[in-house]
Amino acid sequence: GDTSPSLHVEEIAAFGQSNEGDVSPNILGPRCSDTGKQCDAISSTCNGQNEKCYSPGPGKDMFDSTRIIGERQYMKAKELYKDAKTPISGDIQFRHSFVDYSNITVTVNGSKKHTCSPAMGDSFAAGTIDGTGAFNFRQNDTTGNEFWDFVGHILHNPTKEQKECHHPKPILLDTGSIDIPYPWQPKIIPIQLLRVGQLVIIAVPGEFTTMSGRFLRDAVQKKLTDNGFTKDAVVVIAGLANTYSDYITTYHEYQVY
Repeated sequence: GDTSPSLHVEEIAAFGQSNEGDVSPNILGPRCSDTGKQCDAISSTCNGQNEKCYSPGPGKDMFDSTRIIGERQYMKAKELYKDAKTPISGDIQFRHSFVDYSNITVTVNGSKKHTCSPAMGDSFAAGTIDGTGAFNFRQNDTTGNEFWDFVGHILHNPTKEQKECHHPKPILLDTGSIDIPYPWQPKIIPIQLLRVGQLVIIAVPGEFTTMSGRFLRDAVQKKLTDNGFTKDAVVVIAGLANTYSDYITTYHEYQVY
């Protein structure tokens, strides 16, 4: 809908999540807890074990790191606020729709493909360098674990088509088809665009990685420009909006991790 309220507000500020899928405050980099050496870059393991790979923050403990990161965010926000020169003016608009992302036709390398219901792979159970998983799951796992896959498939055994759709990721939990005691993951996703003058906010219900977020912003910017929208539009992402659909990566990131 379109509205044009007679409201005069000089300044609005907010701390919001954007495409934070691969962003971490633990900035010292992944290290092995037993040797202090860098973890394996692809699998985030230390001698084949993921539990020993973690990345510390800048402080002496997580509380000190939280304080340091919070102060840095505040100081940068204060700098941006002080240096802001461009006023926002124009219409206020929004668009909102629910999309079934388990049933979309896409073109990949010249051939038509279909999306499918969501599922979690073995690498998901490995956690991240912010907090590792257990039972020695590892990132970049494209083969799976026969025992744990058997356990996970007790809840729902993925079909051949489902496995092919998620390839090269082996399916640990077929979450899109599990509804006990309630659906584990949404298939129908709310997508939203908000406009405040030349500022356009893409409200998405997941965590985009840095690169997938760039692609999304560029795609929306191009679509707006092609349809006569102002070329000085500022497009930003508001992640974790309306519901939660986990992480969104680029095609190449998905093949590796």
